Amino acid sequence: MIYEISEKELQKLIENKVFILGCVLLVVVLWAMNFVFIKFVLLEFDVYTALFLRLTLVALVLLPFVKAPKLDDLLMIFLTALVLVPGHYGLLFLSLKLTTNVGVISVVMQLAIPFSILLSWFIFKDSPGKMKLTGLFIAFSGIIVLFYEPSMFDNIWALLIGTASAFFLGLYFILVKKIKHLSPFGIIAYTSLLGLPFLYILMLMNNENFSSVLAIENNITWFSLLFTVIGSSIMGHGLWAWLIKYQDISFITPFLLLVPVLAVMISSVVFNEILTFEFLLISSVIIFGIFLVFIAKKEKK
Repeated sequence: MIYEISEKELQKLIENKVFILGCVLLVVVLWAMNFVFIKFVLLEFDVYTALFLRLTLVALVLLPFVKAPKLDDLLMIFLTALVLVPGHYGLLFLSLKLTTNVGVISVVMQLAIPFSILLSWFIFKDSPGKMKLTGLFIAFSGIIVLFYEPSMFDNIWALLIGTASAFFLGLYFILVKKIKHLSPFGIIAYTSLLGLPFLYILMLMNNENFSSVLAIENNITWFSLLFTVIGSSIMGHGLWAWLIKYQDISFITPFLLLVPVLAVMISSVVFNEILTFEFLLISSVIIFGIFLVFIAKKEKK
């Protein structure tokens, strides 16, 4: 017999700040570890083959439990899949494949938030306030320093591709708001499904094929792939969607700034990455700039 939570019990959970904080921190841990596990996957998998398998598993797990999209959402779901899958995911996996500095990429991904604000400004004329503009200027200034001082990063192309991935993630934040009749899990399921043809084309263009998968024998590689599916895509995004539904966004979103901090710490231990003073300083500047953007949103509310 499946236990169903009552409305009264649900309300207690929603009002329990310790429980909510635990859920938020669990999401932070899952998403921070995701960067590390993606790197483990890419040690043996080809880039687009790994991503194809990941999204195939996500779609297979979620599709039986979500409703079909309505006709008036199909075009926006298709555009969202194009931006999210080959755009954000494809470039993220490629950037991690090209570098050993996992922590740097995790910091760069936080630019998705400033990018989404800039896109809202240009597309919807949603003019940001002075605090937001200050935060945007500080965050992007930090990224410029990373480009200007390549000694802090081992592959400038990985940094460029990672920045492009963050841009597409910011665009995804804009597009996903236009999908009106599909649940968060439904969006994850159908964007994964519709993104598969694009990934297959990228596989063919890069001479990748599924036969390479048969040569993989390392259990860590397969475990890492399963984590990206279950831990990050399903548990992480699913729990975050639940938190957004029942909690004040201004309370929970600042905790996402802990994702790159934790990712840097974990990758430095797992992959023996050297944390230089310069990198820690620039990362702090970038995160501080994005923190100002969060504060500005809270003040506006």
